[in-house]
Amino acid sequence: MNIPHHIHSQYDRFTRWLFDSAFPYWGTIGGDGSEQKPFQWGAHEQLKMDGSPDLPGYKRLRVQARQLYSFTQGALLGWTQANSITEQIYNFMQNAQLGEGHWAKTLTREGNILDSSSDLYDLAFLVFSLAWYARLSKDQRPIQQARQTVQWIERFMAYPQRGYKNIVPFISGYRQQNPHMHLLEAILALYETTGEEQDLVMAHKLIDLFETNLFNHQAGVLEEYFVESWMPVPFPPITEVEPGHQYEWIWLLSEYERLTGISHKTEMQRMYDFNERHAVDQLTGLVADKVQKDGTLVNKSARLWVQTEAIRATSLMQDEKSYQHLSKIVDNLLRRYFKNCPNGTWQDQLTHCYHYNNTKIPTSSFYHIVSGYMQLHHTLQ
Repeated sequence: MNIPHHIHSQYDRFTRWLFDSAFPYWGTIGGDGSEQKPFQWGAHEQLKMDGSPDLPGYKRLRVQARQLYSFTQGALLGWTQANSITEQIYNFMQNAQLGEGHWAKTLTREGNILDSSSDLYDLAFLVFSLAWYARLSKDQRPIQQARQTVQWIERFMAYPQRGYKNIVPFISGYRQQNPHMHLLEAILALYETTGEEQDLVMAHKLIDLFETNLFNHQAGVLEEYFVESWMPVPFPPITEVEPGHQYEWIWLLSEYERLTGISHKTEMQRMYDFNERHAVDQLTGLVADKVQKDGTLVNKSARLWVQTEAIRATSLMQDEKSYQHLSKIVDNLLRRYFKNCPNGTWQDQLTHCYHYNNTKIPTSSFYHIVSGYMQLHHTLQ
């Protein structure tokens, strides 16, 4: 069916906010450096609620990588100021390199290594951002670094049976689906950039992990935490489902199908239907952060990133009910999350009463906003 006209209008408003307000704000105040090189020390980790830089004393590699991705998208869509910004962030990120494919978790403000451990979540976003930056820069070095990082993960983080460690040096704890999800996102981006089948091998492994262990076929939901055998935590059982992660997997499975022709429509539909029945406020369209497997709301708090992931998944459904929800989601961004804060920034979370109670503006949310926008952009184009 045709996309309703009012969604096109909302997209236009979203576009104006992103290019007239958000990119200029984060392209100036969001940068840490000198007047000559405003991103000499990369991007700020977070801002205060008045929009001024906050200085927590560390910079996570994942946040720098997310900003590299976000500004790369801006540059690819014609916001030319981002070309210099991406180069500066990319250069700052090199401070985290410990060896070929080996990267530290956090840096000081000026780029000295603070935590030399290697986190799978961070490495996933590193590969993801390098894959995208290579498309903009036309440089082979980011591709080489991305491939070296994938090789390092396989060598030092892989479990014999399947999947990867959360962090090296190893810290005991539950195995997690979340970093594997973002690693799949990174591998798909790398493959689309290079077109080389060698860059898709890890994606097949991660899809197999999803089919075999991450997706609960009986309940029709995504599991989050696992014991050593990759079985869900048995006691005490973890019964919470994260709708935002289910939306992310819906989008990733769609991307995997687009690139390989291999479909997982049943799993996609089951996760989508679960979210629609149990996580979506039918009046407001807001999506809750967490829901029990039996459909009971944990509470009605609603993080910004969950809504933008809902855009990515809902844009794929292309039916009247989905378009109604898509319209509500975008409207919520424009009227709730992008309000009562400096223009071009955001509210990170609404409470269980849908009020504001935020003490900072996390830079990391820009990746979610931009990726949600990009899927909406492609859907409407």
